Amino acid sequence: MNVAQTAVKSDEYRIEEGKRSLIHDPVEGDNTKIMLVRARGSHVWDDKGNRYLDCTSQAWSNNLGANDPRVVEAAIAQLREITHARPNFNTKPLLTLTSKLREISPGDLNRIGYALHGSLAVEMAIKLAFKNRPGAQNLIVLQDAYHGRSITTMAASWPHPNNPFLPISPRFTRVPHPDPYRPRLGLDPETDVQLCLSLLEDAIDRGVDGGVAAIMMEPIMGNGGHIVLPHSYLQGVREICDRRGILLIWDEIQSCFGRTGKMFAADFYGIVPDIMTFGKGIGGGFPLAGIFASDKLQKFDSGEDALTFGSFPVAMAAAVATVDAIIGDGLCDKAHALGDYATGRLHEMARRRKLIGDVRGPGLFVSIELVKDRDSKEPARAAAAEVYRRGVDRGVLFGESRYAGLGNLIKVKPPLDCSMEDMAHALDVLDEVLGSIEADGIA
Repeated sequence: MNVAQTAVKSDEYRIEEGKRSLIHDPVEGDNTKIMLVRARGSHVWDDKGNRYLDCTSQAWSNNLGANDPRVVEAAIAQLREITHARPNFNTKPLLTLTSKLREISPGDLNRIGYALHGSLAVEMAIKLAFKNRPGAQNLIVLQDAYHGRSITTMAASWPHPNNPFLPISPRFTRVPHPDPYRPRLGLDPETDVQLCLSLLEDAIDRGVDGGVAAIMMEPIMGNGGHIVLPHSYLQGVREICDRRGILLIWDEIQSCFGRTGKMFAADFYGIVPDIMTFGKGIGGGFPLAGIFASDKLQKFDSGEDALTFGSFPVAMAAAVATVDAIIGDGLCDKAHALGDYATGRLHEMARRRKLIGDVRGPGLFVSIELVKDRDSKEPARAAAAEVYRRGVDRGVLFGESRYAGLGNLIKVKPPLDCSMEDMAHALDVLDEVLGSIEADGIA
């Protein structure tokens, strides 16, 4: 055996040993046999040379297609200058990005803070809310919310059936929220909205001890089922917060930077919260998240919020290039157009594919809910899992709902600069896969 052959064997051994040594169990439903080695635009490649159209945007983070040359070059240029600065120093990428974000932030959300990932951004928002409402001891969240996987954000999310961290979790009060596809008690959707607003006020009055600092929600619920909350509900919550002196936090980590067809869901709905989290799509593939906060709120004092790598200069330089590209390439408008095309195709598909119970947008926040029967709306979980598997076999990675909700959601969320041809191909594959699943009698 020559030296080259020995090196190959050694690399293969390390990869197999790495799989065995990971502390995280594989997530049910993931095709863990796929090892990604390359990504460009809307496509990824595995170590066997297979190419996939990525309709997950890698956890909805590649709003700008993967490895965009402008982002890569900005990161490389920054790597040559300074890769790390502790948070009490300014850097050019930090100040440049902050200025750009202030130019596009909704309403008076002109104060900006940074974190490495979404869970820490949500925790920053929570801390700022408590600082600005001293004496209030509670936060209200929605029953199907998803805000992250730190101890705090798991407690703020949908109930985890086997959460081992409950003894040290902060306390949150979960309240019902409207679901236009599944309104309660057979009510019409708007009556369901009014019921949920009434239940929210009842929880504020009678369901908590110690006052409410903030109500936190995703305006479009991500992992909880892609529930598009009605405008009347969001407006009603805003009015309740204003009337009662409670802060409103919007978690836009999944919906920000063009995903809805607007830069932020706040722009889509025309409603401005007091604090808004952002993440995922801003970094162009690099880790970065943070919050916008109203000018009216008191800032953190020194030492109350600081992360060693929270203002990572390389990620911030990449984010500057990403934001410039999203604006310069008109990707919000493109996401709107692609989303209209996709939902139009899916509505047409629903006339032929009985598994499709509901089609959801807006923009490239696209999904379908699969049901066994359209009258009962019983979730078709097995069919959803099969869509993912058969999509992989045909070279398309669809997103699926595993963590919360009903487990029957299929997501079609490629990068915002996905071509119309690629979107059409993804929908063609989805149509073919649904047809084959129906023919096999899987639901």
